[in-house]
Amino acid sequence: MIIRTLAVAALLAATSLSAMAEFDDSSNINGAFAQGKAANERPVTANHYWTCAAFWYVWSVFAPDELSNELLSGKLDPGLSQAAARDASAQWERQAALKMGLGMSELDAETEVYIENQTETAWDLAEGVFWGEDYSLVAILGQCATPPTGD
Repeated sequence: MIIRTLAVAALLAATSLSAMAEFDDSSNINGAFAQGKAANERPVTANHYWTCAAFWYVWSVFAPDELSNELLSGKLDPGLSQAAARDASAQWERQAALKMGLGMSELDAETEVYIENQTETAWDLAEGVFWGEDYSLVAILGQCATPPTGD
């Protein structure tokens, strides 16, 4: 009985995941990104910069792994591409370190813990995007769309 229940659960999970892979959620993702870009809130502190770096890093890994190629190649805002995400993450990291007056190898333990926590939060929010339930990750990316060029 237990084996049959587990087999049914596995079959349902596999069916759900394949349906998710075919789901075109580009309008919701693009809408959340545009909403974030239009918001008046912008990152101003070093911690905000680290948050942007962490969120962009997670998107650069999450999107190619979990979203369909069709969605990634042409349906999403170009600012959400993997290359744009990698660039944004690196730029936010550099600017955060500059804002703190540090090099990347000079981060204190408190900052490292903060970055780890923000990265975990971003992964939690990415799950909402995957299931089509919560787009706050993408809205935050919109707020972090334009990294500062220097302080």
